[in-house]
Amino acid sequence: FGSVSPIDKLLLLEDAVGFGAYRREVLDASSRLQKLTTERETMSSVLEGTKETYLHWQREYEKYELKRKLEDQFKDLQRELIWRRIIRRESSQKRVTDRISSLNGKIEETREEFEISHKQHQQVLTDLARVSAELEELREENLKLEHGRGLRAGALEWISRVTDLLRTQQNVLTALQQRAGDASLARENDQLIRVLSDLAEEQEKISDSAKTANQDLEKVRVGISELASQLAKNTDVLIESRVKKEVSNFKLALMEQEVQELEVQLRIGLEEIEPLRTQASQLGAIFENPRDLQQISIDVASIQERLRPLAHLSAEVEKMYKSYGELYEGLKNKAEVVEQNRSEVLSELRERFDRWKTVMDKLLEELSARYNALLSEVESKGRIVIKASKDIEKAGLELFAGFKGNEPVSLDGLAPSGGERTVALIAFLLSLQQFISSPFRAIDEFDVHMDPRNRETVSKLIHAAAKATDSSQYIAITPGQVTLPEDNVHVIVVQNVEGSSMVRELA
Repeated sequence: FGSVSPIDKLLLLEDAVGFGAYRREVLDASSRLQKLTTERETMSSVLEGTKETYLHWQREYEKYELKRKLEDQFKDLQRELIWRRIIRRESSQKRVTDRISSLNGKIEETREEFEISHKQHQQVLTDLARVSAELEELREENLKLEHGRGLRAGALEWISRVTDLLRTQQNVLTALQQRAGDASLARENDQLIRVLSDLAEEQEKISDSAKTANQDLEKVRVGISELASQLAKNTDVLIESRVKKEVSNFKLALMEQEVQELEVQLRIGLEEIEPLRTQASQLGAIFENPRDLQQISIDVASIQERLRPLAHLSAEVEKMYKSYGELYEGLKNKAEVVEQNRSEVLSELRERFDRWKTVMDKLLEELSARYNALLSEVESKGRIVIKASKDIEKAGLELFAGFKGNEPVSLDGLAPSGGERTVALIAFLLSLQQFISSPFRAIDEFDVHMDPRNRETVSKLIHAAAKATDSSQYIAITPGQVTLPEDNVHVIVVQNVEGSSMVRELA
């Protein structure tokens, strides 16, 4: 016993007093705790790796969620952009439609102006033809009047010359008549006077006729002048109406051409709007009050820029995230169960350890007291302690003993002599026997290799131990000399004499 380690001493002590079950319970709980600790560490390692993977996929999933959010925003922006384009096209179409309506109104007005100009032109042509005819008539009449005036002037000139001639002839006839007093001359003179009177009358008629003709000619000239002026005005009006007509016709042609071009543009616009409407219906409901096209385009570019580094993310990310999330949660739950089980086992271990320590402390308290009491029988002292008692597997039994008035020292050290160590160990074993129920206790050859002094000391210890208990009888067996400390001791001697055993009791 003295050669074994303190740990083994404690194990032997526990087995001796029947406390091994306490240790086994503690070790069983410790073993289970160790397994659970190993499992926890393994689970923690796996959980940590899974957590890192899970956190990686969580970050990826957050990016994927951001991508989906940005894609939804991008879809809304596309919808807003398309509706802005639709509204812009519709606004353009409305402007085209309004322009067509305006042009159609102007075309109608221009056509009315054209009709008015055409009628005015026709009226001017009619008036011009009439004025031309009237002018031609006046000119013909003027020619006639001019011709008549010439004839009258010639006639008046002829009458004047003839009158002058006739007056000269009259003067001659008058002179001849006065000289000759010829009646024929008088008749001839009278005839001449009548002719002159007729000529004077004719001349007066022609003069009167000339005055009337001159008045008529003046009227004709005035009429010609007026008609010429009117003709010039009508010509100007004709030119103006012609110009207006041509301008109206030109404007009409231009506007009709523009209407045709706008109608083509309108059809093209409708053809362009229809796909946009189809695309818009696929993207969702109508977008009310879309913003300015430039602002939308800026936002679209910004979203596209933010989506570019997220392009590699797919729906597989969500599957991986959920898969590792479930795995991580499962492992975490298992880890929690393991930790809970470990806590329970740890609590159980502490409870069992406390129970073991309690019984061991109580045992050692009594054992140490008994041990010290036995040593006091031989004028020594000692104590028994458990070292490293906080760890049951490292805990050991340490014996202390002090002889010759010295303070107790550990038997595991070098200070005690071999005899002192032997005495202390026997004192310990004898003290221990008090805690082991047995009707007989036998100690065989206890004093082998002992000197007389130690043999006597040990004998005293055995005797003191025997006296201290009433429940057991001590049998000390020794081949050596027996030192009896008191009389109340039975000594039986067994001796081999010539091959036969002889037994007798000493008195």
